[in-house]
Amino acid sequence: MTDVGTARDLGQDQPHPGVHRTVLSGAQASLTEYRFDPGACFPIHSHPQEQLTMVIEGLVQATVDGRLSTLARGDWFIVDGEVAHGIVAGAAGARIYAVVAPARRDDGEIELSGR
Repeated sequence: MTDVGTARDLGQDQPHPGVHRTVLSGAQASLTEYRFDPGACFPIHSHPQEQLTMVIEGLVQATVDGRLSTLARGDWFIVDGEVAHGIVAGAAGARIYAVVAPARRDDGEIELSGR
């Protein structure tokens, strides 16, 4: 598949209060931009895909496999499939990019663990 477009064409949803998501999916991977309002949270969850995450703006508290880390612009984390992880944005909000592979096809693949 070959295609060209703009983020305006992708639309946006809000999977959790204060978390704004734009997803670009290809045949093999999905690239997601998340914009977090100040203090917004993407709860601890897991999914079958590997995930690569980079902070683009702001500060976040990332919990990965039970370990808490403070991440700033340019910081990143990688999680294997089925590893529990979540993010809480700092006081100024945040923006991150996340790549999952294989591509996510629906939101039903995310399993909130409640941890």
